[in-house]
Amino acid sequence: MTIPNPRVLFAALALAFAAPGCKGKSFEPPFEKFEPGVWKTPKGTSVAAPEVANGPWRVMVLQEDPRPKKNPLWKKIPASESGFLEMPERSSFQCLYNPVVFRPTPDEMMRGVEFWEALRGVRCSNDGFRTHTEALFPKIVAGDGAYVPKRGAQAELTMNDLIMGKRVRITIILRPD
Repeated sequence: MTIPNPRVLFAALALAFAAPGCKGKSFEPPFEKFEPGVWKTPKGTSVAAPEVANGPWRVMVLQEDPRPKKNPLWKKIPASESGFLEMPERSSFQCLYNPVVFRPTPDEMMRGVEFWEALRGVRCSNDGFRTHTEALFPKIVAGDGAYVPKRGAQAELTMNDLIMGKRVRITIILRPD
């Protein structure tokens, strides 16, 4: 019988215990920096996003099952802010929202913006943001500032959690104000 080299055996054991989930490594929440909506024409003229595209948004954390004693409330968030959402007590999830990201679509002549997409999302993770899931919602605003909200249009992100041995269904709802 051959005795394995102790260095090889130690290295193999160290990898076996360290690899699952890389628990020692910490991750920063993926907060993003706000950048105002500006598009530059080929001639160098700047076109700013209309004021309505910079409007506030609303977000709600809704515990659907079992129903909580306290009713959920909408939280108004400015387009430029990011932050954490308040989750149900003892939830294994952390959720955050980031500032609006602007995506301009220029007109055919490249003289102006035909419409702006103001994108905003919510992200949730139960492993310290090593991995996460995200729901995005686009707010479409015409280049001249015209905006017609679609009734009931919103982004939804649903998670199933286990809190104190009970299954809990949580939905995060995000919409422009």
